[in-house]
Amino acid sequence: MALPSAPASATVHEIVGQWCSGQDPLEPPGISGGSNANNFAQPLNSTEFIQGVVPFDGPAGPGLLINFDYDHPAAKVVGTGAFVVIDQTPDGPLYLELITPDPNFPAFQRCPRLATG
Repeated sequence: MALPSAPASATVHEIVGQWCSGQDPLEPPGISGGSNANNFAQPLNSTEFIQGVVPFDGPAGPGLLINFDYDHPAAKVVGTGAFVVIDQTPDGPLYLELITPDPNFPAFQRCPRLATG
């Protein structure tokens, strides 16, 4: 007996498509919200792109930084070197580095909206 499966949602791929299209956020179902699986960061944690938090001395003082592995094969972004505070912890501010599309990612090189040159 074969059971049909529900269509899969690929949030990260949808984000890539949204960046290339220049349209409003596509807001796919599933992990993006509106369901029982409202953890958009789950794929980032599962692939170990998010490597936890590390001590960090940022613009608002000493605190913690969510550490990303930009060398991970699944990474499609790079850090900008700009850091923002997203929360406060007992150890001080919780920082997040702002990102930008990785210009070396092949899909972005062929994306008319992002391609340079």
